[in-house]
Amino acid sequence: MIPANSQRSLPPSSGYYAYGATVPPYGGPYAFQESKLPQDETSMEAQEETLELSKPMKKKSKGFLGFDKDDFLAMALVFLLPLLIFAMVYMLIAYYWHYKYVAIDFLLILVIFGFVVHLSNMAMKHMFRTADGVKDHMAIWAGALLIGTFLGFFLALIFGWRNYDNHTKPLYEWKELNRYTNVDPNTMEGKAFMDAGSITFNKGTHLDFGKSVGFMNLDMYCAVPIVNSGAAPTTYDFWAVGVNCCTGAAQSFACGEAVHSDTATGGLRLMSDSQLPFFQMAVTQASTKYGTKSGHPIFVHWVEDAKKALDNYAYTSWDSFMFAVACFAGLQVVVLIASAFGVMVVKSKYA
Repeated sequence: MIPANSQRSLPPSSGYYAYGATVPPYGGPYAFQESKLPQDETSMEAQEETLELSKPMKKKSKGFLGFDKDDFLAMALVFLLPLLIFAMVYMLIAYYWHYKYVAIDFLLILVIFGFVVHLSNMAMKHMFRTADGVKDHMAIWAGALLIGTFLGFFLALIFGWRNYDNHTKPLYEWKELNRYTNVDPNTMEGKAFMDAGSITFNKGTHLDFGKSVGFMNLDMYCAVPIVNSGAAPTTYDFWAVGVNCCTGAAQSFACGEAVHSDTATGGLRLMSDSQLPFFQMAVTQASTKYGTKSGHPIFVHWVEDAKKALDNYAYTSWDSFMFAVACFAGLQVVVLIASAFGVMVVKSKYA
């Protein structure tokens, strides 16, 4: 039995328990009425704010086509920096510093390569950083920069070296040697022109196609004597040469644009040490075949005018450089457009 005047405290698990409140007498009018506390409005607002902050952040795209100023800065770097690296490495490998200051030239190229490696390391850190939903698209710009810098460096080495071998190296070698004019191939001997870089023969000089010859060694090394009008020379010391432009028979020589010109009088000295022995064999073969004699043969590329031919080599080397830069710029445009589409796709996932 519970005394009539006693009070009962319900356990905390009960819905009728209220801290700090007196429970009505057992069996009273409010004994079985639930006691509820009003919720704190400030606490509810704090909970809602916490829920909002816990949601993934969304970034609104601003600017032209959704690209902001950081994107445009990245575009400029992706396009211009590899192009600058390409132009610098190309000029170092293709022009005068490579010819005159080889050690310094390669040291500068090595420094540029170190910069490319450092830049690539930074780009890879951006590519593999933890996704945050805000800067994820920067990984695409970093990847484009990585691709562009490596392509720029190695393509410049390849095409710059080709330009150097075909145009600028022979040009510098010819200019360092002497230039001779009014040379008579019938009366002058080759030993007097061993230091010749370019030769201008006197009027009436032409190629004696009747004594053309070719020596085969994988390639056909073609040669024909250079003579003047009048009596035949006692020694055939001046020869026009070319590779894979004859059959080896008489009247079969088609090396160079000036081969059939009636006014051509120029010769640019053969500078290839690897080809020289095969042209000497061709001259030896001609002596057996035609009975010619040659004491000190001088091999030249037959041209219309020696000075203009040198100038054309310079122009061609710069044309090759400009063409290579234009082609690489076009390649960078393709990389830039592809990267921009990738950035737009990534941004669309959290915009």
